[in-house]
Amino acid sequence: SWQLVASAFPIAFLSNPFTYIFLRICLFLEATGLASGAWVLAAIHKKIAGFQRDEVYIGTAEERAAKKMGDDDGNLHLGAGHMIKLPGFDEHAPQSLKQLMMSDASVKEYLESISKAEAGDADV
Repeated sequence: SWQLVASAFPIAFLSNPFTYIFLRICLFLEATGLASGAWVLAAIHKKIAGFQRDEVYIGTAEERAAKKMGDDDGNLHLGAGHMIKLPGFDEHAPQSLKQLMMSDASVKEYLESISKAEAGDADV
């Protein structure tokens, strides 16, 4: 019934100090994310998929250090955060990109810098 009163008299309803305080508390709670439905969905997904903490799979930092399980830079072919070369991109590039590259020198320079970064010639 309070929803009917609020919809019929919104200004009077919101000008009530108790309603204003209650509204501010609700907005604060919403801002924290505690009432978010994503938490519920994530908990359900965790149960279904059987997810566990990372320590179960790879061990704690101390256990990894004791087993000398450091990062293997050999598996990072271009390094973390670098783009991976698209195979045959030059040959199969869209015609509009080829035309843009021919008409705009800055586009051509950018694509050449990406090509150099992929080849390891320049640090990007």
